[in-house]
Amino acid sequence: MPKLSAKVEGKGNGIKTVISNMSDIAKALERPPMYPTKYFGCELGAQTNFDAKNERYIVNGEHDANKLQDILDGFIKKFVLCKSCENPETQLFVRKNCIKSKCKACGCSFDIDLKHKLSTYIMKNPPKIDVDFSKAEEKNGKKTSGADANAAAGAADIIHGSDKGSSNGDDDDDDWEPEPVEPNGMLSAGMGKLVLDKDLEKSEEQRLDMLHNFFVKAKDEGRVSDAKGQTALRDEAERLELKQKASLLLANVLFDDKIVADKQINTHRNLLLRFVMNDKKAQRYLLGGIEQVIHKYESELLAKSAHIIKGLYDADVCLEDALLAWGDKPSSKYVSKTFAKKIIENAQPVLTWLVNAEEESEAESDDDIAFGGDVKESEFLRQQREKAAKEEQKAAASAAKASNGTAQADDEEDLDIDDI
Repeated sequence: MPKLSAKVEGKGNGIKTVISNMSDIAKALERPPMYPTKYFGCELGAQTNFDAKNERYIVNGEHDANKLQDILDGFIKKFVLCKSCENPETQLFVRKNCIKSKCKACGCSFDIDLKHKLSTYIMKNPPKIDVDFSKAEEKNGKKTSGADANAAAGAADIIHGSDKGSSNGDDDDDDWEPEPVEPNGMLSAGMGKLVLDKDLEKSEEQRLDMLHNFFVKAKDEGRVSDAKGQTALRDEAERLELKQKASLLLANVLFDDKIVADKQINTHRNLLLRFVMNDKKAQRYLLGGIEQVIHKYESELLAKSAHIIKGLYDADVCLEDALLAWGDKPSSKYVSKTFAKKIIENAQPVLTWLVNAEEESEAESDDDIAFGGDVKESEFLRQQREKAAKEEQKAAASAAKASNGTAQADDEEDLDIDDI
């Protein structure tokens, strides 16, 4: 089942959330897309609208995709999973004022709870009856009643998004209240097969190890450089709920002692941005991975720490705020605190430049920053030195004027350009 995608549209009282891939989700669940959409309305106390022709399934109000995903998990537990084997391969059908579900895997047949408000909607808008199930019931002497047959015929237009109408959320007047979604998204093993996967039952350390191996294999197979392969890496990290921490693993997999010489940051820029763009926490994890790479190749990279940090900044992989926050507080989370301080000390020219970057003219060259004693004096440092010398001259001139009672005209003649 694809991950739920939601888009908020409109403003004020007209704000609404459009579930853009509801048709795909419903197809994976083998349920009409109106059912989960209506379930959202029941759980959130919001009105819903269906436009199957244009595949627009709408929940009024502003709702976060992650919250909707959690609610969808509740729908799957109540209206999809088999009560016996917890397999998602089930099909709903209405019989004699009951909603039944039959599992294609174990053959178990069971009733759906009618207390939920969605059950009332399903009774009024039943899904298409599976032919095999009907034959099986006739074989057992359970003939379909005329009323049920008519209901099934009337449902032909709404199965899998083929309905022509819409719901405004006022079609059911029964009293109800939202049923709580289980905390922390805890799901059964059966749901894992469909939604979150059993891997999420493993510890974070185990999942990190799995993701690291996945990244290593992708690099060995050359899948880290093309868009399709990069998307697969990001999707795997999201599946394991490790997208933010994945950047730390990427640093260890992608970079080595040639990180500066081979311009590896620029080479893998697009892949890194898929994980860290607009996410300061992910950028901090990436910097933690950089610390580990520098520690691993200390003799080659420690002196080049400033080059590496500057490379991350120039590629827009790590933004100024993230870099300055990293430089302000050495951490022992990824390497020893002592070694983290060494890295920051070596990167200090870049951090100092970032602090003063807004004060510099646009003509100032980023490439002239001094990274070590063997590099020529940077334009920035030269300007700082000249500015300090001017200030000393002004101070000396002011002292001379005060002692000799210099005239106002002389004051104006000696006025420095920086004072204007």
